[in-house]
Parts: sequence; C-alpha cells; structure tokens
Amino acid sequence: MDLVIFDIDGTLIRSNLVDSEGFIEAIVNVLGLANFETDWSTYQFVTDSGIAQELSQRHRDRPLSGSEMKAIEADLLGFLEAAHDQEFQQVDGAGDFLQSLLESPDHAVALATGANSSSALHKLERAGFPLDLPLATSSDAVVREHIMLQAMDRAAQRHGRAFEKITYVGDGSWDVIATENLGWNFIGIGPIMMADAAVNSAFSDYLTPSQVLAAL
Repeated sequence: MDLVIFDIDGTLIRSNLVDSEGFIEAIVNVLGLANFETDWSTYQFVTDSGIAQELSQRHRDRPLSGSEMKAIEADLLGFLEAAHDQEFQQVDGAGDFLQSLLESPDHAVALATGANSSSALHKLERAGFPLDLPLATSSDAVVREHIMLQAMDRAAQRHGRAFEKITYVGDGSWDVIATENLGWNFIGIGPIMMADAAVNSAFSDYLTPSQVLAAL
C-alpha cells in the first residue's frame, strides 16, 4: 500500500488568499505589528507556528508565548468563520480524486498542513472534505518536515502498517523542499508548480485523474 499525503491550502482548497489575509490580521491584532514581511517564502519555517515565532523574534526580540499562539489561532479562526463560502472552493476535481484514493485498496490518504489545527479543520469542513482523515498541522510541530512525518505516522497507525511509497501533493516551493528533504515523491498542484522546471509532475487541478494517479 502506498501513502498519499495532501497539503490543504492551494492543494485541496482554493483558500490561500483568505487564509493569508486572516493570518496577517491575527498577527496585527495579537502581536501589534504594523509592518512585516508577508512573502511567506522568506521565513525559515513556512507554517503558522513557525512564521509567528519568527515574527516575534524579529520584531519583539523575544519568543512567542503559548498563550499568544493560541490567541493568534483563535483570531484567525474567527476571521475564517466570518468569510464567505466562496473562499473555500475545492480545487477542481480534488474531492472526487481524494475519494477515489479512499476507495482504493492500494492507497492510504493523510493530510499535512502548515496551518494550525482549528483553521485546517474549519477549512476542510467548509469545503466539504471528510474530517476523519489522519491529519498533522502546525499545532503539532513548527517544522514542515516534522508535520509531514507526523501525518505519515498517524496514517501508519490507522492502517497498521508501513507504506511502500509516499507521495506528497502540494502547491508551494516550501512543499518541494520539504519533500526533497524527506526523499519522498512529489506532485505539484497549481500554476506555480506547473511553471517550476524542478517539479517533474505538476497539474493545474485534478480533472485528469488518470494522469495524476500515474504520477503517484
């Protein structure tokens, strides 16, 4: 059995914009920062917890407290809850493709995201994805590779076995780097991945499921 681990924002759900807007607002509201870098690729760890920690060190010269991280997560969740349903549309074909893997005896599915747990579950619910899949988030770890490994471990516990091959499906340059570091197979989703010459398998969406499946 092979394992397929999906990122969420931009990979399963077209939620990158609303998620980024909500995260920026939460940082402003909780940490009181007015001007900070919003190109997330410039941060060491591109996860909610990793970016928040780095912002606190950069601009306040001190670590982020646990209560502050919880406040950021709560503020972001409130922003997402108030957002219109249009902000949580599935990437074309994503739901059907994921369901086909869930019905396949040859594949297991898990989710690994740089978002925190409460916002990840909210977005999955709003987009109509199942909430009972093995899931790891930035509430579990700061480093993306550690999140991905946690998702693998939870899937292995669910299925009671190790996996012959692991594929990570993502939409960001940080996904490519993390997958390379782990030595896993990678599939890119979206225009950024399709334009990246270093990505061997990339698709705009899941509307050619046989081709995506062949890349696993």
